[in-house]
Amino acid sequence: MAGVKRASEGATSAAKRPRPDKHNHNILSKDLLDTMSKDDLVAHILKLQSQILSIAQTPPSPPATPGLSEDEINRKATKAREMMAKGIKSQMKWKPSCKTSGARFSYSGVVASPQVFLKVFRLGADWKKKQLQFEPAEFEHTTGTDMTTSIRYGYLNLTGKHVTVRWDANDLTFTVTGSYGL
Repeated sequence: MAGVKRASEGATSAAKRPRPDKHNHNILSKDLLDTMSKDDLVAHILKLQSQILSIAQTPPSPPATPGLSEDEINRKATKAREMMAKGIKSQMKWKPSCKTSGARFSYSGVVASPQVFLKVFRLGADWKKKQLQFEPAEFEHTTGTDMTTSIRYGYLNLTGKHVTVRWDANDLTFTVTGSYGL
């Protein structure tokens, strides 16, 4: 193959460099960046910097909250109540501190919107606090669930003075804490 010239021996014609497409927003490959001239690289960097600056200067748009229908709110509230009751009951296990009603539980939940939270605990639309407290019987009545768990020779119930519900409106999360025992 004496008549064939290899690329490493020197090319007789100028190689064509691929140019970045101005309308193509794809990420440039390393090979393409290696073949670009210094002026093209500088122009590309300046274009990227201006795009980043324009994105940084635009104010963030508020998250879109989907408008839930009344039926969807009721369905999600019922589901949240069922999950909360199941989560609390699963924590109600026999411990020696149950004799003195000192065993504690803590349940954290997430809801789709503030309206669902208000519906779970049957609160009015004007309620704006971060925490509320229920007596154990009132909590069971409000949530519509019986918080009794069977153990070997008896039952565990919610006890104590209060069941506390903390609400975080930013994260749409709530935490229910309280105590249980014999």
